[in-house]
Amino acid sequence: MSRLTVRNLLEDAKPFLQLKCLAGATNLWKDVSEAHIMKAGLLLAGVERDAQPDSIIVLGQKEISYFEQLKGRQRSEPVRQLIEFQPACIIVTKNLPVPRLLVTNCLEKKIPLFSTPLLTSRLLDNLETWIDENTRESTTMHGVLVDVLGVGILIVGPSGIGKSEVALELISRGHRLIADDLVEIVKQHGGHLMGQGRPLVSHHMEIRGLGIISIPALFGPTAVRDSKKIELVVELEEWQPKKEYDRLGIDELHRSILDVRLPLLTIPVRPGRSVATIIDVAARDRLLKERGIHSARLFHDQLDVVLATRAIQPSKGIE
Repeated sequence: MSRLTVRNLLEDAKPFLQLKCLAGATNLWKDVSEAHIMKAGLLLAGVERDAQPDSIIVLGQKEISYFEQLKGRQRSEPVRQLIEFQPACIIVTKNLPVPRLLVTNCLEKKIPLFSTPLLTSRLLDNLETWIDENTRESTTMHGVLVDVLGVGILIVGPSGIGKSEVALELISRGHRLIADDLVEIVKQHGGHLMGQGRPLVSHHMEIRGLGIISIPALFGPTAVRDSKKIELVVELEEWQPKKEYDRLGIDELHRSILDVRLPLLTIPVRPGRSVATIIDVAARDRLLKERGIHSARLFHDQLDVVLATRAIQPSKGIE
């Protein structure tokens, strides 16, 4: 994750936030990547009592009007409240007149104080969007990302195992391609991963013996999409006769990508196995699990009941 500071807000985000520094220019080192953004009115009203230090506090028309209504020493109390929260910075919107007492306190405590011509709503939107886009974690993985029945499936495995060929068969069945060969993965707020292809080769595939093909040209625009949430990882590997593969599916395996745990299926590849059909069924099974229906566990529970029933039945003697 990129490290962002108050200085980045002032300098790098200037076209979006249009900030002008009024105080605290020597103390712009504080991180804002995880900062909480809040309206000062919540603090002054005593609603936001659990505000974290290093938050970004925004003052709009209502807050400035509140300051202007106060007389003499009455103004010192709300200023003290704001300063006590030790914010990363304070931003006054709409180029509103900033109370002199607030400026002097920010100068004394070295708290960055900014003004902006933007409306409060526009500033909040731009601020959240800019921080979000500049603090996202991302990585690139070799594989194919497909949308099977609405389930984003990332197919990985060694080079030459047949990832693209499997994806091509899925596309021919009506499923959709997001990315082939290199998948760019971005961690979104909320802890889920979005995958997309590289712009230059987006929606193209390399098929050995055939070359580069355009999926939209061959299958139509509905055969592709630009991005998709990754919900399942399928790892293809060469069939190993001596290896024990999961035959029940009761316990799920997982793979972590950017610290996000994703369900993992390992599918052995050998002649005669339709890997595309297995992945299609895996997507359907994933949809069932999202509804709380775990077929393998239900079967296991039913089997336990049958075995327990037989165990308690009295045996019949020979008459």
